[in-house]
Amino acid sequence: MRITDEAAQLHKSAIIIDGHSDTMIERDERKLDLDMVPRDENLQADVPRLLEGGFTAINSMCGNVDLQRGLRLMDGIHRMVDDHPDVVLLVDTGSDIETAKAEGKLGIVPQLESCTLFGEDLAGLRMFHRLGLRVANLVHGERGACQMMQSPFEHCSLEDRKAAEKWPGLTDFGREVVPECNRLGIVVDLAHTYDSTFFEAVALSTKPVIFSHGNVFSECGHWRNLTDDQLKALRDCGGVFGMAFYPLFIDEKEPTLERLLDHFDYAIDLIGPDHVGIGSDFDGCGPVTIPGSVTQVVEVTQGLLDRGHSHDTILKVLGGNFLRVYKEVMVSSFP
Repeated sequence: MRITDEAAQLHKSAIIIDGHSDTMIERDERKLDLDMVPRDENLQADVPRLLEGGFTAINSMCGNVDLQRGLRLMDGIHRMVDDHPDVVLLVDTGSDIETAKAEGKLGIVPQLESCTLFGEDLAGLRMFHRLGLRVANLVHGERGACQMMQSPFEHCSLEDRKAAEKWPGLTDFGREVVPECNRLGIVVDLAHTYDSTFFEAVALSTKPVIFSHGNVFSECGHWRNLTDDQLKALRDCGGVFGMAFYPLFIDEKEPTLERLLDHFDYAIDLIGPDHVGIGSDFDGCGPVTIPGSVTQVVEVTQGLLDRGHSHDTILKVLGGNFLRVYKEVMVSSFP
C-alpha cells in the first residue's frame, strides 16, 4: 500500500495505544528472556519495531490463570523498565502515556488476561495493583473464578449469541472483582467473556470498561466478536472497543486489510468515533496478522483516510479513546 505524506504525518503525530499485546507471554512460552528491548524478528513485536511503527503504549499481557507465571511476567516488565529507562516507561496513570509520547518512549501498561490466578481472593488483585496492574480481563475464556461457563471459540450464528445472553454470567467472585477494580483504578476488560457475562459486568461497573481485542460480529460471526447490542452497551458506558488484527476475527474466508477496515467502518458508524480503538493481539493471534507487521499499522491510518474518516476520528481510534478512559479510570498506587 502506498502511504501518503498526509497519512504518514498524521500517524507520526498520533498517540497510538495497542489494547492488547501477547509478546511478553510468548517470550515466556519460548523460555526467552522477558526483555522486549532487543530487536527479535522471530516474534511479531519488540520495542524497537513498536516505536518504528509509531506506537506510544501497549497493554502488555502479564498473566492469566497461573499466579507464578503472572509474578514472573510482572517481574519481567519491571526489570525491563529498570534496565531501559531511556526507551520504556511503566504507565501508572493515563498522563504517563502523554509523557511517553513527549519523550519518544514506549509506555508499558500491565494487563492481566484473567483474574483466575487470584484464586477468588481480592488480596491478590490489590497486590497486583501495587505492582502496577492497570488493566484486568475478568477471564481468558475459562469458567471458574469470575465466569460460570467457558467461552466458546469458534464461528457461530446470531441465534447462538442471543441464546448466550441467557447463560449464567458472573460468579460471586466476579461480582466482587468489578467494583474492586473500579475502586482501585484498574480498567475492567471484557475481552473473552461471553454475552451474559459481558452485559452483567457492564451494568455492574461504575466506570467505563473496555473490550481490548476483538472485532465486529455483523462483519464476521465469531464468538470473540461483539454484537451490535454489545457495541451499543460499550458506547453507553463510555467504553472503548479495540479492533484485533487476528485473521480469524476479520473474515472466515478472506481476511484482508480491506475487510479489517470494513470492521472499523461498521463500528464507527454504529457507535461513533469515540468508542473504537486498536487491540492488535500481536504474538497471540497465530503466524499471520493484518496488517502484516507491527511496523505497518500506518496502513490502517491510510485506509481510514482513504475511506473518508476525519483526522480527529483517526486520532481517537489510534489511541485517543483508550487514553480518555485511562485518564478517567486509572489511579496511582505509587507514593
